[in-house]
Amino acid sequence: MPENLRHLRALQAFDETATLSSLTKAANVLNVTHGAISRQIKLLELHLGVTLFHRRPNGVELTKAGESLYHSTRGAFSALQLGVMEVKRLHHRQSITVSLSTSLALKWLVPLLSSFQQDHPGIALLLDTNDAFADFDTSGVDVALRFGEPGWDGLYHEQIRQEELIVVAAPSLVDRMQLPMRAEEVAGLPLLHDAFNVGWESWAEQVGLSPNRINSQSIKYVDSAVLLEAAIDGQGVALARHLLAERDMEFGRLIRLDESHVPLDRGLYFVCRPGDQERVKVRVFKKWLMSI
Repeated sequence: MPENLRHLRALQAFDETATLSSLTKAANVLNVTHGAISRQIKLLELHLGVTLFHRRPNGVELTKAGESLYHSTRGAFSALQLGVMEVKRLHHRQSITVSLSTSLALKWLVPLLSSFQQDHPGIALLLDTNDAFADFDTSGVDVALRFGEPGWDGLYHEQIRQEELIVVAAPSLVDRMQLPMRAEEVAGLPLLHDAFNVGWESWAEQVGLSPNRINSQSIKYVDSAVLLEAAIDGQGVALARHLLAERDMEFGRLIRLDESHVPLDRGLYFVCRPGDQERVKVRVFKKWLMSI
């Protein structure tokens, strides 16, 4: 074995110990005994002719020589981890891991997946419902579906749908009121507020009402799916994202109260690593998304 690779196991023990500042924690991570970790580090110190750690009552602390070595091992082992993840990702091309918000999954994508599975039975979709944007370098995510403005430098992104806000409510809330409703009638009902898409003031301006007519003291919802559920429950009128409300309107759980709409400067985007949009299964999935 080449000289620079002879002590690879000892270097791994050193790197994990330096990361965690503890022999015991490193042993647990590597699934070996405390004694095994200690022996590997002593072997490495003997080979290098330097002391790598100061032993402390509550753990270990890197010496200057140890800090120098750790700077190299951390980068090397991080690169190895990324390489292993990339090989696994490319090997499992029959599946696509999709990162998206819970609201988008519940209210839009999941109800439509049966048609995708019927048309493309050879492609498995793994849904990672997470509002945080995916780190494509450190995760197994292939595609992210995100509502926002294009600003993903270094990543491929393409708009799937431009979004707008529309006025919806449960049929029971408006009872026998004539549709489309007048703006004054809508403003007289309990209004539900989306903390992320603040739009009632914009709606009032569009329909010619004073913003003072808008009651902003009600509950504000961060999750768009929860906002829609509150509307379906008859708790008030929602100014909702059209895309998320479509299915509930189709099944009669919500109805549109007027013909107004508030344009948004954000849309739904398909995001992936540069070049991955040309992978066959990713391309098929993107084409399907664009068609629904």
